[in-house]
This record gives sequence, C-alpha cells and structure tokens, in this order.
Amino acid sequence: MIKRTCTLKLCLLLFAFALALASPKVNAQDISIRTNLAVDALAEPNLGLEWKTGEHWSIGLDGGLKPWPRWLAWDWDASNETHWRNFYVSPEVRYYAREVFQGFFVGGDALYTHFNVGRVQTPFSIYPDVEDHRLQGDFLGLGLAAGYSWWLGKSNWRMEVEAGALAGYVGASKYECQTCGAKVGEAPQAAIVPKLAVNLAYTFRKKSQPLVEVLPPMPDTLAPPVPVPMPEPFQMELPPVEEWKGVAGELAPKHPVLKPSSEYIPYTPDRILRKEEGALYVFFELDRSNLRRSFTEKTGTRDNGPVLDEIIHITGSILADTTSSVSCIQIIGLASIEGRQDRNAALSLKRAKALQSYIQEALDVPDTVFETIGGGEAWTEFRDQIHDLIAAGGGAALTVEQLEKVIAVMDAEPNPDRREWRIKQLEGGAIFRQLSKHILSEQRNSGYIRVYFDYVPDENAKTINEAIEALEAGQPEKAMELLESVKEDSRSRAARTSTLLALGREEEAVALLEAAAREGDEKAKAYLRAYEKHQREEKKYKAYLQELNEYNKQSMNH
Repeated sequence: MIKRTCTLKLCLLLFAFALALASPKVNAQDISIRTNLAVDALAEPNLGLEWKTGEHWSIGLDGGLKPWPRWLAWDWDASNETHWRNFYVSPEVRYYAREVFQGFFVGGDALYTHFNVGRVQTPFSIYPDVEDHRLQGDFLGLGLAAGYSWWLGKSNWRMEVEAGALAGYVGASKYECQTCGAKVGEAPQAAIVPKLAVNLAYTFRKKSQPLVEVLPPMPDTLAPPVPVPMPEPFQMELPPVEEWKGVAGELAPKHPVLKPSSEYIPYTPDRILRKEEGALYVFFELDRSNLRRSFTEKTGTRDNGPVLDEIIHITGSILADTTSSVSCIQIIGLASIEGRQDRNAALSLKRAKALQSYIQEALDVPDTVFETIGGGEAWTEFRDQIHDLIAAGGGAALTVEQLEKVIAVMDAEPNPDRREWRIKQLEGGAIFRQLSKHILSEQRNSGYIRVYFDYVPDENAKTINEAIEALEAGQPEKAMELLESVKEDSRSRAARTSTLLALGREEEAVALLEAAAREGDEKAKAYLRAYEKHQREEKKYKAYLQELNEYNKQSMNH
C-alpha cells in the first residue's frame, strides 16, 4: 500500500510539473490563487493555483489537507469512533468561452486522495462500508466539470462556482471501527466522486490595454474613431486541374476492369488471376465452350448476363469517343484440372475465343485489338486455392492434413495428367470428391478479362497547372502568358482571375467572374460574393485609417 501511494503521488506531481512546463512564459497578472469555501466548511483547509496559458485556456492545481479526525481541530476524543482524515491533490485544465478568469468555463480534472475514514454517515447510505468500518486507502480518478467565474466589482477578487464528477478506482483496506481495530479485508471498487466548488479567488491582474494605440481623447471635443480590423487579402483556391482522359477515364473509377495501356501486364502461367482486382469472369458448363448468358449446374445458377453487358457497355462507349480508344482486350481462357491436359488446353482456348466472338458480334472490334490466350489447366489457381484453405485452418470439408497431401502430390509429380490421377487416389477418392464439389467448379470459366485503353494527352490541363505553379512562385506575368493560350478552356477561369488580380487588373478579373457566374458557374458566384464583401471591408478600413489620422492630427494641434 505504501509503495502504491508513493507511486500515485509521484505521478500526479510529475503531471502537474509537465503542465507548468508546457505553458508559455507566465506573467504575474496571469496567476490566480483560490480556496474552495465549500471544502473549508468541511474543516479541510485547501489552496489552489491557476495560471493563464492562452486567450481561453488555463491550467491549475488544487490541494487540501485534513490532519485531524473530526470536524473541530481540537476534538481528539478517543471514545468517538467517527474518523475522517485525508489529503488530496487535483490538477485541472480549463477552457473559458469568453476569456480566462471570466464567464462560463468547462474543465478536465484528475484527483488523487489518501483517506482514513470510519463511522461516517453518508446520504442514502451510498457508501455503507464507511458507516460500519474504517477504510484506509487511496482514490485515483478523472472527470469533467463546468462552472462560472465573475469579478467582484473592479477589484482583483472574484468568485467561482463549479460542479462535476470524477470516476475512478478505490483501493482500500477495511478495519474494525476502533481507531486501531484489526484489519478485516480489502475493499477495492470503482467509485464516482462528486465535485462541488465555491471558490474565492485573487488574481494579480492589471487593467487591460487598448487594442488600437491612439492619443488620449480630448474631453468635450473629440472622440477616437471605432477601430476597424484590417481585412485579410482576397484569395482564390487554385487546385490542380485534373487531366481529361476521355470517356475511358470517366468510366474507369466505376469499372475497375478498365486500365490505361501503361499498366498492361502480359500473361504468364504463374500469374494468380483470381486475386487480381477488377478482372471480370464468365462461366462455362463442364467440358463445354459454348457461351451462355445463364445456365444451371450442381453448384447453383451461373448468370453471365451482367458481366457480358458491362463489357459491351464500356467497350462500346470508348469506341464512340474521339479522345480515348480501346488498345487491348485481354482474354485468358482457363479450364479445370479435370481431364487430359491436351484436351483442356484446347478447351481453354475455345472458351476464350467464344467470348471474343460474343464481343465482336455486338461491336465492330478488329481481331488486332484482342489478346486471346488459352491458359490451359488452372494449376496455378488450384494451388493458390489450396494454400488459402490451409492458411484458414481447413475448408471445403477438408482438414489441413488432407490439403497438405494434395500440395505434396503437386510438388512431387511434374506430369499434369499423372498429378491429377494421384490426387484422385488420395484416401480412396474422398479428397478429390470434395475438391470437385467446392473448388474445381470455379475454374470452369473464360478466365481473366481486362480492357486496356489509350487517351489523347490533355495539353490544356498541363498548361493551366504550369500557370498555377508560376503564380504561386510569384511570377504572374509568366502565368498570364501561359493562360493566354488556353483562355477558351473554362477550366482556366480561376487561374486567370487570380492572375489578373495579382497584376492589379481588378476590373478584368471581376468581369471574368461575372461572365462565369452568368453561365451558372456556382464557384464563380461564390468567389464574386466573397470579392464584393472584401471590397466593402477594405473600404471601411481605409475610411477608419483616414478618420484616425485626422483625429491624431487634431489632438496634436490641440
């Protein structure tokens, strides 16, 4: 218990010290001392310190000590079993809505207290242990509070009221009720401790300094003008213009089967096609190469229709576009490992050709656009599926040990036909029956379908972005020279407007915004409203400076 108490004390002291180090340089007028009258009324002397760390923030530390056992310090009657001693330390962080030391605030608190309490009646008997026994231990908790602070006239004194609650953990030993009674057990528990403070505080403040430095007002003659803040410079956001990639570029985010030609990947037998994102698949009946929109097999219904419709839609849309084109439609036919290798190699190519024919019947696509490959038996896909099941701890109604037997045969037998035969012999064919039911049906498909596209480079976007970079580098003349060549492109409007403003050609900039706003450009409308507001604020500020200058002249002459 002693070790734990010391550790808790040390943690709280280090926390308070860290708060003090984190605060900026503290002036005397930023410090306030206080005492909680509500705790003083319980015969527990206490003192708190609070210091300002920002316009709205402060940090503080409160502490109290009650070394005598009862209400009155001189009441040491040993026959009275009522017993209450404690000390506490409580760091606090506050946020004031108006300004530090004034008005409404919210705070975050931590509390550590060591207590020795016995035979104390609590409201509604919420702590029955302290009514029948003596508890000695520690409480450590965190909580939230809210309050209000106000000055007492024009003095440095102020009052605070604050209420909240802290939740934490009590670790205490339980004793018989006598002062030195025998220990009867431990009483660890979670607890909620209310916080109520009526603070009387003294702050070393000085009178506030005026925000605008002017000469003293002349009585009965002149009054200084009301200060007007200087407006922030008017600026427009200039994000880079996105390059136009034609209809293909518009479709690609919603149809990941589309890839630019720069991302083309040639087919190799070791590619695991089933895990490449965005590929599309169509399925075939066992040992068949005719492509059907829908058919039913033992594992359920195969619906090829949505996939075929998507391929025709995106391919047709790109073919009709003048700024993008289909560069390659890659189709890789596959067959399951069931049957002879030579037959499956021919079957996989027929399946790929069937899909190519389907597309060419719907669209005018030349043979040169297609890369149609027969991938043969899908041993790479099959091995990867088995490895995934092993990693998952088994699957497809097979154990890890059974699946590892399949991998062992694949590693040991190079001939595909003999490899299939040996797998079929495992455990009298029981393993292969489960593989055929749960895995091999997924390999009866035309495999990987990918559409690659090209597009006409967007030179205007490149020029506009170069102009934006020149403007941000403080070269508006260079930016304007670049923008003149793309002024017919509506995407250049924001950059042209900002460049005209930087060159001092405000009338042209406003005219450009007004023209865009008339065409329904919502961003142009918003910028036009912001610019008009900025002009009004700037006009008010200039008038204020003129009035202030006149006032100071007259004051000096007087």
